[in-house]
Amino acid sequence: MIEIMRSAIHTQGIARAFILSFFLIVPGILHLSAPPSASQENDPEWVLKLAAVAPEGTSWSDTGYKFKQYVEEKSGGRVRVIWYLGGIMGDEPDVFLKMRLGYLQGGGFTVGGLGTMVPEIHVLILPFLFENYEELDYLLEKMNYRFQILFEKRGFVLAGWLEAGLHYWYAQKPVRNIEDFKKSRVWAWKADPVNILTNQILGFQNFQVGFPNVLSALQTGLIDAFYCPTYASVTLQWYTKAKYLISPHFSYAPAAIVLDKKFFDGLPPDIQRIIMAAWEKYLPALKETIREDNKKALTGMIARGMKQITLDNDTVEILQRITRPVYQKSAEQFFPEWLLREVLTHLKTYRDTHPGKSN
Repeated sequence: MIEIMRSAIHTQGIARAFILSFFLIVPGILHLSAPPSASQENDPEWVLKLAAVAPEGTSWSDTGYKFKQYVEEKSGGRVRVIWYLGGIMGDEPDVFLKMRLGYLQGGGFTVGGLGTMVPEIHVLILPFLFENYEELDYLLEKMNYRFQILFEKRGFVLAGWLEAGLHYWYAQKPVRNIEDFKKSRVWAWKADPVNILTNQILGFQNFQVGFPNVLSALQTGLIDAFYCPTYASVTLQWYTKAKYLISPHFSYAPAAIVLDKKFFDGLPPDIQRIIMAAWEKYLPALKETIREDNKKALTGMIARGMKQITLDNDTVEILQRITRPVYQKSAEQFFPEWLLREVLTHLKTYRDTHPGKSN
């Protein structure tokens, strides 16, 4: 996620020091190429090259390191894993293209990459869709197989879910209603068409900027408001260019590990099992870690001067009502209407059977 090399390298040291002060970094930073073990001295039979916009020194990269170590050891050195982190392979659609060209075999993606691969994933990021994590977990459990099939049909393997967290708005100026939002120059990710559509319907000034260029756009004043999960805003240093965090959250930021199916199918069955076992081992713990990291990041930012503005119930209801047409418009553009109905049905079932769980 990052003019990619220049901005990322410049801010990475600052970000790491900041995160350490919040105890957000877990041990084991993932390097682009770890020293070879004894089993790697000979050329491996397969090289698994993976990319992610996630910076080094984060919980995401730590899990990537564990995956690398597990696969290389369990395969006896037959597989070598190489990670390209911090967006050095470009924005997520760029990584997708490199996968199609065979230069990369997979990676960790948020909606920018997932939506490029499988447009149906956009159903998960509709505004005000989830009220809490319990609803989200229930839905993904019910629909995991559905999404696996959608990815396979397009030539990918959905190796496992992770997440970036819940999206909050950030701004340089205080925002308490829609008119305040309209006065801000709001970031719109070029790879997130649902967010672009949401901003348009809300009447925001929509500034489309690639993910790697957001920090420079904030520094130059091209944009003065953005959306992001709290932990990501810290690791990317975006929070330093905002004075206000607006709550409650308004959408979810899914993420997943995706592999090229042609490459994966060409691996021996035992190597396939090792790779999938590694993700099954580490991704559930990462999801819980990320959720805790998001809480700590929010607390830390507020402790260091970030002001949190909680919109009143009337304003939230207005935002929900105004953005509701995004559901149907997205169904016309990005996913079939039956998929939207299935998602809403599952959520209704959860809310009906878990009274008091929803906010």
